Amino acid sequence: MELLQLHQSGPIARIVINHPARKNAFSRAMWRTLPSLVAAATSEPQTRLLTLVGVQPGLFAAGADISEFEHTYITPGEGAVASREIQVAVDALENCPLPVVALIDGPCVGGGVALAVACDLRIASAQARFAVTPTRLGLSYHPDDLRRLVRACGLAAASELLMGGQLWPAERALRCGLVNQVWPSAVFAEQSQALLHAIAANSLDGTRAIKQGLRAVMANDSIGLTQAAHTFLDLFQGRDFTEGRDAFLQKRPANFPSHHKGAAI
Repeated sequence: MELLQLHQSGPIARIVINHPARKNAFSRAMWRTLPSLVAAATSEPQTRLLTLVGVQPGLFAAGADISEFEHTYITPGEGAVASREIQVAVDALENCPLPVVALIDGPCVGGGVALAVACDLRIASAQARFAVTPTRLGLSYHPDDLRRLVRACGLAAASELLMGGQLWPAERALRCGLVNQVWPSAVFAEQSQALLHAIAANSLDGTRAIKQGLRAVMANDSIGLTQAAHTFLDLFQGRDFTEGRDAFLQKRPANFPSHHKGAAI
């Protein structure tokens, strides 16, 4: 059984973390596999949304598989290769042109948090738990992971999470902005699916432009901001806007042309 699996269901693609024997900890093979699954999902014309989810309730991701560390980091060179594999995997989520949603039901620890904060949205069940514990192992956190964590919850909360190494309940994560929503476990699947379908129903052209614009804003990228401004104006001449406007005036669901494009992303 593959430890990472790509499932496609209409407009929603799911990357399923399937390593329950290790609490969904990521092996090196899993880190290496993730970028190709993201690419495969986004290459399908019908895909409008990517989710990252554990294989069963009560599991999300327990970070990197520490049982491999003795061999993974045996030399500085091997350690550098392994670290690069992890960052390539996490970057693939962050740079995905589609919206990416982490559905967190259970422990989200270490590298699991790195994966989650690379996603655009993080939705948690009440039984989700969060911790980042490199200091317990005499380690730090990669600067790119630090950047994404601070972006998600701010410097003060990120500092406490990293330096304290404590396990945070879902409500604590919600208060600091680490997650967007927390739902009771009994309705988590239903509520999260409703949100996914709401995102997927929107204009793909508009959603992709929003994601590109947000990325430029957060990076303070002058070239990206200029491109985002041009895209903003160009969309007023687009077919999606015509359909969205007409659907609004006619009080019917929109059937956006971008949902039916044959070209891969």
